[in-house]
Amino acid sequence: MLTPKFSLSQDTKFLFVEIHAPFIKISEADCYVTDDEFYFHAQPYYLRLHLPGEVVDDEHSTSQSQYDANSGQLTVRLLKKSQGEWFEGLDMLTRLLTPKTRKAVLEGVEVMTTSGHVDSKAENEVTCVDDEQIEAEHNFDWFVEQQVHAEEEDVILGPKYGFAKRKSNILKDVSSIMTLMLDIKNPDHVPMNERRILRLQQETEAFNAEHYLADYFDNEIIQENISFHFDDLVCENVHLSQKEQDQLTALPFREYLVEKSELKCVYLGLVDLVYAYSYNYRFTNGMENVESDWTICKLSATLSWLDYFDNIKDVIISCARRSLCFPLFRNWKLFIRVLEDVKVIFKNGKRSVLKCLLGIHSILSRSESRYPLNDLYVTDYCVWLQGADPVQIKSIAESLQKLQFSKSDIGLNLEAMEQEANELMLSENDGDNKETIQNIDALSSTLSNIVNIKETNESDSDDEVSEETDSDTCSSSSKEDDASFCGCMMHLTVMMVFRGSAEILGFGLEEEFPRFPRFRWLPRLQLNKRAMIRGVLRNENSTTCGRDDNFIDLR
Repeated sequence: MLTPKFSLSQDTKFLFVEIHAPFIKISEADCYVTDDEFYFHAQPYYLRLHLPGEVVDDEHSTSQSQYDANSGQLTVRLLKKSQGEWFEGLDMLTRLLTPKTRKAVLEGVEVMTTSGHVDSKAENEVTCVDDEQIEAEHNFDWFVEQQVHAEEEDVILGPKYGFAKRKSNILKDVSSIMTLMLDIKNPDHVPMNERRILRLQQETEAFNAEHYLADYFDNEIIQENISFHFDDLVCENVHLSQKEQDQLTALPFREYLVEKSELKCVYLGLVDLVYAYSYNYRFTNGMENVESDWTICKLSATLSWLDYFDNIKDVIISCARRSLCFPLFRNWKLFIRVLEDVKVIFKNGKRSVLKCLLGIHSILSRSESRYPLNDLYVTDYCVWLQGADPVQIKSIAESLQKLQFSKSDIGLNLEAMEQEANELMLSENDGDNKETIQNIDALSSTLSNIVNIKETNESDSDDEVSEETDSDTCSSSSKEDDASFCGCMMHLTVMMVFRGSAEILGFGLEEEFPRFPRFRWLPRLQLNKRAMIRGVLRNENSTTCGRDDNFIDLR
């Protein structure tokens, strides 16, 4: 049997189930409900939904269902048992397809049972608790490092990794793409307590002070990324597209046994993943590119080093360090802007976070070398999040708002580096101001010598006086125009030098004016300035102005 595509909507009185089932015999279709379960069957489709609230099997309501034979869309209307009740999580499609569970606590393990009752073998060891008690026990303090009993790792299975540390000794099957997929080498032989040390060492070695300072001073393009606003990702009412809904229905229906000691790490890993996706989303202006999988995995310590976190400050410090070490734009203000996006995403709830995870899942599924990370982390996160506690998601947003940290916490000596660079720039600018006036006069004199207007000699022949007079008149007029044009360009050049734009001229004046060498012009030139200067002078021996093939073409 096939599971059809479906979606749910509601108003205060009815619940609407829209099912895409083309080419069915509507006379043979069967729909019925039992409390909080909905069933639909029509060859070759079968659908069973576990609703978040109860509905009534009302023949009058179901008789109002409609089927569009052209589009194959069946709309079933169900009457709510409690009118006015608002059903939560109707867009968590994987959760709706998964049988409801009963929570119990078994020696520190959160057990999700599908049968609706506790296993008889463990009924003496299991204590059933209500939702309020579970919520109180799972009310984490995100700022305090958990004191977990230090147990030796399983010698047979090896170091653990993956979602909730559920997997081990499986990466040997993808050894051919290991170096492209992960930064950590031999993850099946590196203990968990050594991963953090190796990761910090890699980040320190990868940090490039010149790259950071270049983006610190020359940040015009970065400012455009910072100022861009994304309504589809950080808005309050986020909607899942049809493609994302199809992703949810294709996810596996799984149950998770998550130990309490690991549950906090799972939530904190969620912050790491959302930050990596948000950075890539802002960097690409909401459009994926061929480097998106590299960017997301490189920024996420979870995906690149299989690392785990004990408190929320460690997560943010890791995101900051990797944002300043690896991507193209390494700017502190850009990191802060992305962090603000993450705060809004968690504040808006599970749907916004799930949209980010589905985006990561889609990007990695198309990657040639990083697709196994979906099986290790992202797929499980997408399924687990749909049943996660929304209160914990909101508490993460509150903790991010309260979090206080500075550049000194990053451990890359950013403040001292910026201070020295600013002082050096000020001293250089003072020296430039003193020499600018002198250089302007000398530059004006040199450009004047380039224009050499020769006077024609008077002719000795009286018969050709009129012709030579007409020729001299045209030549003089042409030369006067050339002289005027070159004079304007000389004035323009001097003004641009005075305004600090000599780097775009490229007139071959490096020998006379070492203060304006060719290497000082920036690659991000403004088109209007280039158009004003492009090809305006010839060499010194020419009698007219024009393009010189020896001059630099900055196009």
